[in-house]
Amino acid sequence: MRRMNRILAATAVAAASLSGCDSTVGLDPTRPTFTRLLVPGACKVSDDLQMIDISVMMLDGTTALLPDDRLQREFEPISQLLSHEDFRFARTADSTLDTAEVAVALGEDSGMQQGVDLRTLSLEFDYSGGADRQQDRRLVVLLMDHSGSLVGEDPFTQMITPGNATDREDQRIAFFQQLVNNLPREYLVSLVSFKGSFVNITAEYSTPQPNRENIAEGIGELQFDESGRTPLADALDQTLTRIIDSQGNRDLNPVVILFTDGVEDGDASATNLEAVTERYANHAGGPVPVIVMQLQPPIPTGGSPGFARGRDLGLVNLACRTGGEHLFIEAPAEFTESQNLQAIVRNRIVGTWRLRTETTMNRAAFPPDNYFLSTELTVTLGGRSRSQALSRGSSGRDFDDTRLWFNKQ
Repeated sequence: MRRMNRILAATAVAAASLSGCDSTVGLDPTRPTFTRLLVPGACKVSDDLQMIDISVMMLDGTTALLPDDRLQREFEPISQLLSHEDFRFARTADSTLDTAEVAVALGEDSGMQQGVDLRTLSLEFDYSGGADRQQDRRLVVLLMDHSGSLVGEDPFTQMITPGNATDREDQRIAFFQQLVNNLPREYLVSLVSFKGSFVNITAEYSTPQPNRENIAEGIGELQFDESGRTPLADALDQTLTRIIDSQGNRDLNPVVILFTDGVEDGDASATNLEAVTERYANHAGGPVPVIVMQLQPPIPTGGSPGFARGRDLGLVNLACRTGGEHLFIEAPAEFTESQNLQAIVRNRIVGTWRLRTETTMNRAAFPPDNYFLSTELTVTLGGRSRSQALSRGSSGRDFDDTRLWFNKQ
């Protein structure tokens, strides 16, 4: 019987070839498959949270699936296979609230929990820099915080308390060196650092270049001499003026990856974060996406006041307004232990699927607050369904919180 089935299958393939339609194309083993779903974050579309955009990545291993990709056993590109109707929400398995809605919102300040309904409205792929710039050579600017809080330096007394260090073991260094080594070889990379009142833009490391070894060496030097406060706005402003808008770089397609462990602090320049956000969002060549990686400071020790904890609204707005992403790193161990962070950042440079979603968080029952939104998102693509629980993890690790975060005004 099996031999007869193989004969019939071979006959069918031969007949299809003679008729001019190769039915084996969809079985091409070199084509990708859909193996994982990741949700890096979300941005609010309206201040009342009636509309949000959820950032979605569908992966084949560690590589994101793009609109023109064709899956195994499929004859149409993903853009023709996938719509917002292929996504569905459900309450997470660890939800403790008895509610009929598919999601739960937790007020960060109030502690109040309420059910939320979600309804998908549309889906599109948002290419970083716009779809019409995808043929332009990619420029990745690494903008690295080098301030004293990384080693636990008090910004007022300059005394160092190791227990207050945000990244005492320099795990960010290992992450960014690996990221640089894994970027496509055709990308150009620039490295800028900032601390105190100083933005370090050098010909050696800041000039856009394909030399990965040189950039990795420059990143390695950032594990020494951390000091001073955080001139964040000035660093962003100078990066745009002196690198992205430089005469020789205007034909490049830029993305900025900003690492910081704090908010704009001690910036003596005339530029503030809100003003520089507008510069990036309204750039003449199109919005310049900023992927913000904000590292959470530890709980202070030794009676020290420590550093501001939690998501910074200004950094969230910077990411969302520019078409980037805000990634909140809860503990430095995430840099080296997370199974997803490298894939998220590397693929996010290209772009993301945006799932426009309507919520019921615009109702009066949700007063102004910061809200964590928990739900489980499932998508079916090419006959395969994959899910991600957006919840507060229960494994005991500090970085298992995948809930979506929003500020309601």
